[in-house]
Formats: sequence, structure tokens, C-alpha cells
Amino acid sequence: MPPAPPATVSDVKLSPQTLLRLSPGVRTRFERSGHVLLDAPNGTIVDIGPRGYAALALFAQPLALGEAIERLQAGSATDLAPSLGVINMLIEEGALIPAGSEPGSARGWADPVEHGRMLHDDARTGDYLAALARAVRPGDVVLDIGTGSGVLAIAAARAGARHVYAVEASDIAHVAERVFTANGVQDRVTLIPGWSREIELPERADLLVAEVIGNEPFEEELLETTLDARRRLLKPDGRLVPAALTLFARPLLIPEEQARQRAIGRAAVERWRALYGIDFQPLLDASSPAPVNMPTEAELAATWPQAGPAAVLAEIDLGAVEDASVRASADLTVDAPGIVNAVAVTFRARLHGDVTHTLDPWLRPTSSWATSVWVLPDTLHVPGDTALRVRYARRLADAPDGLTCELAGRDAG
Repeated sequence: MPPAPPATVSDVKLSPQTLLRLSPGVRTRFERSGHVLLDAPNGTIVDIGPRGYAALALFAQPLALGEAIERLQAGSATDLAPSLGVINMLIEEGALIPAGSEPGSARGWADPVEHGRMLHDDARTGDYLAALARAVRPGDVVLDIGTGSGVLAIAAARAGARHVYAVEASDIAHVAERVFTANGVQDRVTLIPGWSREIELPERADLLVAEVIGNEPFEEELLETTLDARRRLLKPDGRLVPAALTLFARPLLIPEEQARQRAIGRAAVERWRALYGIDFQPLLDASSPAPVNMPTEAELAATWPQAGPAAVLAEIDLGAVEDASVRASADLTVDAPGIVNAVAVTFRARLHGDVTHTLDPWLRPTSSWATSVWVLPDTLHVPGDTALRVRYARRLADAPDGLTCELAGRDAG
């Protein structure tokens, strides 16, 4: 007989005393407008607004519904109604569950298989371990944000750290704590459940390790997390792993059937007109004119033809940035016959010293990261005397998050 499904909020009578917590099956990402999108355990995608992480942070640990409302009322009055609406959506979609209920099958970052997949990526994990072996100094206090399985926290302890504070917001934290005990480092590693921007440390750290690079490199808030840790949780001369990130852009010509699944352009409207005798121009008018992000498994991306060489898009020193915004551009050379319908954004992380890790499926087609591929609404023909200029924006007041493309003369500024 299959196990009974986990209790949901709809199964209990809500009151101010009802203890709620985040379901282990939630994952989040940012959309172009800056809103937080949540993948709920029931499979739906929920827009929880630009301040969604604040609502999620309330329930990183079990919290009474009434107390959550009181905390929201103590903040900005203009934020109260939207925040209450977010909590209501989280309840309806199963992202908040009664604190005493048994979770169903873990998904997202709470799923052990997800962390097993990253451990199987021995190049990724091995590079981080090599960096920590060099970065940790005897007696260091180390902060590990997003500890997951605990592998980097254990590596830091074995490298000579006096103490490691391992922060983890998902329910995999309970597994990590057992991993610490199983490997005999429980006296030097302290697990801190919760979001790093909502916690305090007993002491400031000498070294931060934060493997929170996303498929779209900044979607897991690497910049926001690093900035907050530098300001509140690290010593003034604190060191970082990774220390810097370089983004690369590369033009592609992906299979037409793949492009059709992601973007709508003029060619699609004409195709539908020919097929069905119906004008779908209003559908095109309602869609985004910008490229659409399509995270793609490295093994698949590696089979797609490159339409030109990669170019540096942005270089970011994580120890020097002062805000989480990014404005970058690059002019891409498109090889003859000059046809491109997508742009891949990959990265190289400088972890410590000369230890780096590169995500580039055309160099190494196996990775636990997916490749960030931006699909153009229509195929572009780039003349030989013209470059494909790509612009990348994040957290800017005058531009939505994401990638845009245009044709530019090679001598244009």
C-alpha cells in the first residue's frame, strides 16, 4: 500500500497558533521583471513578487501564522497587503505545510538525489575542494553558505579551520548534520538552518565559501548573498571562494524544433498563418520581444553547432562589487553564413588563486549545471561586416533582467 500523502494546510483548521513551515519541495528563481518565481511541490509555478524571499525567510523554521502576520505588520505598510497575499498563495499551493506533518518525497534542493548529482560531478566538487585546501588557513573561521550535503564544510574543517558555520535553508540541512557526525567533524562544524541573509553568527568569519552559482549564473542570488555576507558576517579582510566570476557569450544555431518550443517571432506567426489560415499577430504582440532563457543540459548543448567563438561578457570581482546590479555587453563574431538563433552564456569561476572551474559544454560536455541558452524570437542573419551585440542586465532600474541582441557595425561604439 502506498504511503499516505503528507498533510497540507487545507487538511487543518487555520488559526493564529497554527505552526507552518516551508515544504521541502520548493525551489525559486528570478524572472526578467525581478519577481521571484517559486516551483511549488504540487508542480505549479507561482509568482511571489519582488520581495518573495522575505516571505519565504519567515518560515525557514516553524512559525505561527499569527506571529508571521505580526512581523509583516511591523514592517512597511505598503508591503503588508502584497506580503499577506504571498503567504496565502504559499498556503494554497502547498509550499507552506503544518510544522508537524511528515513531508512527502523530497524535491528541489531538499532532494538527496539533487545533491548526489552534484557530488557525481567530480570536476566541480574537486575544484572546490582544491580551492579550499589552499584557501583555508590554520585557525580560520569559515562560513559555508548553501552547505547542501555538507561536503565543502567538511573539506574546510579538514583543511584546518578552527570552526565552520554551515548555513542551509532547505530540509537537506538535517541530512548534512548527520553527515558531519558520520565524518567526525561535529565538534568543529555548526549547522545553522535558514537563509544566510536572515541569520547571525556568533563570530565573524575569515573565509566565505558559497557555491550558489545558478544555471543562469546569478539566479541563485550569488551577488546578493556575497554582498550581505561581506557586510555582516565576514571580517573586513575576509576572503572569498569563489573570488571572481567571468561570463562568456557564444552565438549558436540550435535545431529549429528546439527554438520553436521557447520563443515566438514573426516567422512563427507566418508559419501558423500558412498552416491554419489564422492571424496570430496578437499572440506575438503579447509575447516578449527579447530572447527567452532555456536552461539546457550540458550533454545536449554540446551537440549544438557554435555559430562563432565565445567572447567575454562580464568580469566580476566578488570581493569588490558594491551592489547586485550588472550591466554588460559584448560584440560577437558570427561565422559564415552568419546565421544565429540563440546565445549561450557560460562562466569561469576563479575559486582561489589559480584554481578555477569552467562551465563550457563545448569543452567539457558533462556538468551538473545546465547551460544558460537564450533563444531569439527569430533567426538573425548577421552580415560579414556586422557584429551581434549582446547586452546583459541584472537588477537595473532602466532595463529588465536578461539578455538582448542587436546588430552593430564592427567599428560601432
